[in-house]
Amino acid sequence: MKKFVLAIIVAGLYFTSCIFGPSRSVKETRILARVDGKAVTTDELDSLVRELGITITDTTDTESLKLALLDSLIDLKLIEIRRDSIAIELGNDRDFVEKRNSEVANTVFRLMFDHEISAKIKIDSTQIDSFYKENPDKFVLPEQIKASHILVKVPKPDTAGVSSEKVKMKIVQENEEEALQRAEAILVKAKAGEDWDSLVVKYSQDNSNNQKGGDLGYFGHGRMVAEFDSAAFAADVGEIVGPIRTKFGYHIIRVEDHKQESIQELNDSLRNNIKGMLFRDKEKERADQFVDSLKALAKYTFNDEALAQPDSLLDPGLWVMVVNDIDTVFEKRVQELFPKYMRFKKITEPTTEAKREMLMEIAVTYLLRAAGKELGYYDTPEAKKVFDDFTYRQAELEVGRMMRDLEYQPTEEEIEKYYNEHFEELYKEKRPLQVQHIIFEDSAFAAIIRDSIVAGADFKEMALRYYPGEPEIREVAYDLGYISEQDMGPDFFNRVNELEVGEISTPIKTKWGYHITKLVNRRADKKLNQVRPGIRRHLVELADAKVKKLLLDKWRNSALISIDQKWLKKYRFPEDIQSVRITPEG
Repeated sequence: MKKFVLAIIVAGLYFTSCIFGPSRSVKETRILARVDGKAVTTDELDSLVRELGITITDTTDTESLKLALLDSLIDLKLIEIRRDSIAIELGNDRDFVEKRNSEVANTVFRLMFDHEISAKIKIDSTQIDSFYKENPDKFVLPEQIKASHILVKVPKPDTAGVSSEKVKMKIVQENEEEALQRAEAILVKAKAGEDWDSLVVKYSQDNSNNQKGGDLGYFGHGRMVAEFDSAAFAADVGEIVGPIRTKFGYHIIRVEDHKQESIQELNDSLRNNIKGMLFRDKEKERADQFVDSLKALAKYTFNDEALAQPDSLLDPGLWVMVVNDIDTVFEKRVQELFPKYMRFKKITEPTTEAKREMLMEIAVTYLLRAAGKELGYYDTPEAKKVFDDFTYRQAELEVGRMMRDLEYQPTEEEIEKYYNEHFEELYKEKRPLQVQHIIFEDSAFAAIIRDSIVAGADFKEMALRYYPGEPEIREVAYDLGYISEQDMGPDFFNRVNELEVGEISTPIKTKWGYHITKLVNRRADKKLNQVRPGIRRHLVELADAKVKKLLLDKWRNSALISIDQKWLKKYRFPEDIQSVRITPEG
């Protein structure tokens, strides 16, 4: 029976959900095999075929292909059985169960909050109107102005090599006076009515807005530096003031609008904001009431003898609190959380009372879980899905670890050996030379054109002019791209290989004529340092594959596997399958 090289990576395909998803086939589902009682169906085989994109042709050995694919599905079923077994075993792992409970509880709490808290809150227009009227201070729009400016910076003094403080001060003063004079001159122009935007473009040194008329937009008190703020808010709308000195330099300010403090209009946007705020306040209020009602009915049993001892002396598995005679909290939680709790509460001594207070805060989670169970939220499809998904994700991770060689790390000798053994196949550059050429019938004429190119003529222009054939052929044919020795023959290849990149060859004789060539680029073989990470990954993958095969063989040998030869023979591949190459091994 022929073997087939299939693009099947068993573990990877197992974790692809679409393999076991609903089939698009409308034909009746049949069971092709059973693995320890679990069925392998025609739908699963259809899905695998589509996943691989296999095309069935006249030359395809369909019977061998069926067996190969079914063999892969049996492996997948063996993995599924192992996953299900691990999922059950995880129920005995206390740490895992606590993590799963926490994950499911998050979903339950969200559902409970949505239905028991949020869904029961109604905010109407009357409440919005009342809040708006009773809280005018919350809707004050502060005084604002809209302004633009021209900034004249004071040059930094060039005092390099100047030792005299008096001279330094003089330089500083001169720079200050120069900047002030320029600012005053600009102010005169602005007040005389010259175009403001033109003045900004010409003189302002504020690059953030000097192409936008110096626009600063609307701003309230305190947004700008104090000197600027005072001058701008004191000016009338339309007034131009300055120069105003700030740490940035001198400003010429034009005030364009001035809005006095006012109460925000109760429009639709504000109504929605108020509604959201009232809704959130109500949510918090109702949530607090809900939790308080649970606390009021709660029963706490503490292991005070354990709580009185240093945590470092206690077994993490020792119980420290029982909530409502149902849920147990263990010492491990105290060891994990109490140091943080002490820092947060600024507690200096680890007292029994402090531990009890922390445990009662932790107990809220257990109270909410109990309420969720009583109200039926743990039985919802959402909660059940989270439970199953969390369990099977962990089980899949465990199976994945089992099918890997976790201890193997390739040695440098193994990496180097793999590189040397596969150099010709994988790392030697197959087409190393990028070449352009022109063919001539006459070697003397070829030499003349070569001299022209060496003297500065463009190689492509010469090729388009002298290459044999029609113009459209020349445009393509002169550029050989990257070539190997087999493409153009050893004589041609070796001569070109002697060139430096960019160098033009003397005429090279081949059966096609005389070539002058240009070496455009040279690609080097891949060095070990370049491919070392890839080789390391590949060797790890090979080691993992060995472990995977041994494990699957072991599981297969211990499993009860039956194949329905009748239905396997009758099975027909789907008509809509896509293309992939199926390569027979010799």
